Amino acid sequence: MVRTGAHAYLKYGYESTFGTAAGTIDKKFGLNDALSSWSLTHNRQDLPALNQVTIDEYAYGQQQGSIGVDFTLSNPWIFKTILGDCSTTGSNPYVHTYPHASNGINKTPTSFTAEVGFDGASADIVRTLKGCVAESLTINTSVGGLVDCSLSAAYGNEDAPSTSLNSAPSQPDVEFPYTFAHATLKYGGNVIAQVQDLSISINQSTSLLYGLGDHQSVDAYRQLLDITGSFRATLINKVVLEDMLEQISKGTSGAYSQTVGGSPELEIAFTRNANEKIIITGTGLSPTDLNYDGFRANEPIFENINWKIKSLTVAATNNQSAAE
Repeated sequence: MVRTGAHAYLKYGYESTFGTAAGTIDKKFGLNDALSSWSLTHNRQDLPALNQVTIDEYAYGQQQGSIGVDFTLSNPWIFKTILGDCSTTGSNPYVHTYPHASNGINKTPTSFTAEVGFDGASADIVRTLKGCVAESLTINTSVGGLVDCSLSAAYGNEDAPSTSLNSAPSQPDVEFPYTFAHATLKYGGNVIAQVQDLSISINQSTSLLYGLGDHQSVDAYRQLLDITGSFRATLINKVVLEDMLEQISKGTSGAYSQTVGGSPELEIAFTRNANEKIIITGTGLSPTDLNYDGFRANEPIFENINWKIKSLTVAATNNQSAAE
């Protein structure tokens, strides 16, 4: 009989050292979670030979895998995969700030182990993906929709599968489905009204490291953090246009401005109530381009802005005294 996603589970747990889980693998990525993509390769090399037109031998290289996980934003704990540990202050509600106030953004990736279980018709399959490192985390929402997240991760260490199913992931204590109605956007210190959609993508540019004597990855490293995003809103004023022009010293003020400025320069907030919210704050904001859907009779005019920031922090307020 055909099996569906109802016969599978997905969970993860952080690692103490690369490729070794620190404890129980029981974390849930978020509500409405789905394993949207999954691939594994052994980088086969085809070896021909003189005096024939067929392949003579195969040789195999690095073991490389990748997963894509889609879910609805429901708590802040997934930010650890990109920004490292958080620092916690306050007392019910508590504020969890990523990255840790003392350490800053991790210069090395935070690795995790993912487990995928499948209740097969004739045999169960449990695959354990070790040394997973997040490549990017994207968050987006639009009018009428949920706050959708996509996590892309690479891994290079998977052993033979097991046939003993484990338990499904634990439900986190903090779990609420954020939608477009819970989202607000500030740009240059000002609230942007009538936003139709917005997105942010955090790419930590991770790479797996291999060594002689082993086809599996032995470590991972990260490179330049690249944070980009976009939003679409009704055209109300010339604020963004002036920002674009003043960054080449041709604005009405005649002054050069490297970044947009304002406090905060960029803020994307997802608010359930005063005691439960996730606020993403960006610094070093620079619009990349500005375009319009067009000007048509009796139709609203929207401006589309793509932007980049230098750095960000995430402040999550909830009733948990420690990150889950």
